[in-house]
Amino acid sequence: MSRKKAGKTGGKKGGAGQLAEVLSLLRQGRVVMLAGLALLLLAGGCSLTPREYYKEPPGKSAGLKALDDYAWDCYELGLDYMDQSRYELARQQFSLAASSAVSRTLHADALDAMRRAEQNIRQQR
Repeated sequence: MSRKKAGKTGGKKGGAGQLAEVLSLLRQGRVVMLAGLALLLLAGGCSLTPREYYKEPPGKSAGLKALDDYAWDCYELGLDYMDQSRYELARQQFSLAASSAVSRTLHADALDAMRRAEQNIRQQR
């Protein structure tokens, strides 16, 4: 019993052609898959352009600046009181400056000045 083949050839030539077709389809599938992924990322909001809600609200930064300005005013007033040997008032102003300071350096300087004022108060007693 023998069967006749219906136009198909079996051999290395036919197998290599099929392999090339499969590889070509895989490459096309990758391109389609990458294009779909890019479309999903853009549709999902993952874009490279900055959005409005990522920016800091203007009221917040203005409020922090005003608070830091107040802390600087308290610190300078405390220094004036230290020059006048009014250490209780100076300690109070340095405490206000330290509690309302936004910048770390001002906070550290105000705490240091408050300790110096307290030391002067203890020495006078």
